[in-house]
Amino acid sequence: MLSLSRVSSKGQVVLPKPLRERMGLVEGDRLLVYATGDLIVLRRVKEGESVLSAVSASIREKVAKRAVRAEDVEEAIASVRKAKAESGS
Repeated sequence: MLSLSRVSSKGQVVLPKPLRERMGLVEGDRLLVYATGDLIVLRRVKEGESVLSAVSASIREKVAKRAVRAEDVEEAIASVRKAKAESGS
């Protein structure tokens, strides 16, 4: 489904009715908004779901898909800290 919307002077964007109906969006629904590349993504935050868990869900999926281990994360953090200390930042 493709539709065209405009950004208002207040920065508001109207989601077309067919899209809202298809996605089951109703007044008061919370949407997480983020950018990835040149895309703006809207993701519904489900009732009772925290914004943090909504954000971390996609991160957990990516970590699992790439088989990242806790040791990998610790090594990356140590590497960045070392580089930062060496550069004097």
